[in-house]
Amino acid sequence: MSSLSSRWRLRAAERAPAGGVLLGLAALALCVFLLLPMGALFSHSLLDEQGQTSLARFREFAAMPGMATALWNTFWVALVVTLITVPLAFLYAYAIQRSCLPFKGLWRLIGLSPLLGPSLVGAISFIQWFGTQGLLKSWLGETSVYGPVGIVMATVFSSFPHALMILVVALASSDGRLYEAADALSATRWRKFLTVTLPAAKYGLISAAMVVFSYSVSEFGIPKVIGGNFKVLAVEIYVQVVGLQNFGRGAVVALVLLLPVLFAFCVDRQVQRRQQASLTARAVPYRPR
Repeated sequence: MSSLSSRWRLRAAERAPAGGVLLGLAALALCVFLLLPMGALFSHSLLDEQGQTSLARFREFAAMPGMATALWNTFWVALVVTLITVPLAFLYAYAIQRSCLPFKGLWRLIGLSPLLGPSLVGAISFIQWFGTQGLLKSWLGETSVYGPVGIVMATVFSSFPHALMILVVALASSDGRLYEAADALSATRWRKFLTVTLPAAKYGLISAAMVVFSYSVSEFGIPKVIGGNFKVLAVEIYVQVVGLQNFGRGAVVALVLLLPVLFAFCVDRQVQRRQQASLTARAVPYRPR
């Protein structure tokens, strides 16, 4: 027994340097592909046309016509997408995880199918269905698909699987003993849903909402393809950098766009910590009957 433990320790000691090298390479890649671009954004946003450090770029951003509209459009579209996507994903995840639905694997695959292609594919498909020559154009009435309606529909379609994966895991990690106790107390299904299911999945709901909100705020392809003249911050970055060759102003817009994403990331991290603290090793997975 002692010889086996010594061999295991020897092998672990031999693997330790390799693990340190891989960790160092990962840290280097993080610096090259994330921290350096972020540093470039900060430097471009704080340098004026003469190369002096100032806040002139931010004052220009505040005075730019249409930028406040783009900021407001980005926020309310992301909010609407979140309010639509998260309940739909929760209902879908609930049907997969908490019901005796046949062919659950097939339904799960269908729900995750938007991940198989980029968001541009979804936007183009909505144009094909609801565009000027689309078969379902009459469903929108007098409303054009080019604009906020198309952006919301295509973003909901693209962000749905991200919320679905989170909520399926959240529902799967619920403790089945709570449902057994509710059955012993003769609780109705609606009462079990309100007092057991929702509290157990609240961290997953918050995390899914933050992911969908961040996805919608930072999405570029969908507004560019189906947005028409509807202004959002992600497209404004492209206009400033590629169209006007104004890298400083584009860096300022990128930093402004980064703020809600950082907020959502911090909230999601806090939620994950609380969720991990609430999990116990004695939890029993719930099995629908």
